[in-house]
Amino acid sequence: MTETDKARRTRRTAATRAVAAAGVVVTGMVLGNGVAAAGVDNASSIVDAKGDTIEVIQGDTRIDAVAPLDSSPLSREFFHSGYAEARITGPAAADAVGSKLTFGYQVGYPAAVTGGSIQINTPALGFEGENTSGALIGVIPDESLLLDTENRTELLGDIIPQQNFIVDLQPGGITDVPLVKEKAFDGPAARIRIGGVHGAVSGAVGQTTLRPYARLETADGDIVMTYGAPFRL
Repeated sequence: MTETDKARRTRRTAATRAVAAAGVVVTGMVLGNGVAAAGVDNASSIVDAKGDTIEVIQGDTRIDAVAPLDSSPLSREFFHSGYAEARITGPAAADAVGSKLTFGYQVGYPAAVTGGSIQINTPALGFEGENTSGALIGVIPDESLLLDTENRTELLGDIIPQQNFIVDLQPGGITDVPLVKEKAFDGPAARIRIGGVHGAVSGAVGQTTLRPYARLETADGDIVMTYGAPFRL
């Protein structure tokens, strides 16, 4: 093989590798668009006057936008799964009572027509608490109650029933939509897990953006919030 042939072969090999690498980058961008990674997605915490750390977390977040069934340019539809978790750690954490956990959305849009609304449909939601032994327990939608007597677990919250509610859109700006509002619990931790929640926005003009949030308020009035990444519908 001549030196010229070797040079041409080297250039062809380099070009092939460059194209393959570009293909990998593009594939990664497409597969990663619009879906948050599994596990903890965002969290925020404060330290209260007792020296306890008050933390609220969102995790396993997945929001999928789908084509609206009514085919209207003013409609948006989505499905949401994930969890919101409250954790209190420190010297007085085991004795905490009367805490409240909220899980919801902020929905933003440039303007809304008269009668615009957001409709949310949820299955029965799981609510988990934690006893002093540190073992998480809970209720899983459509399955039996899970109790572990060896770890001395007990149910600390009620099953959150199926919900179907409508919130009117504000004329423009941001509308707050609490999916679960001020769910009370005692103890150092609690979690609300959702799966297959269906949301429909009607009457929104322009780009619509959804941002999930979680809010923890203690009996002493300490408040901490965490916000998920904005998701365009």
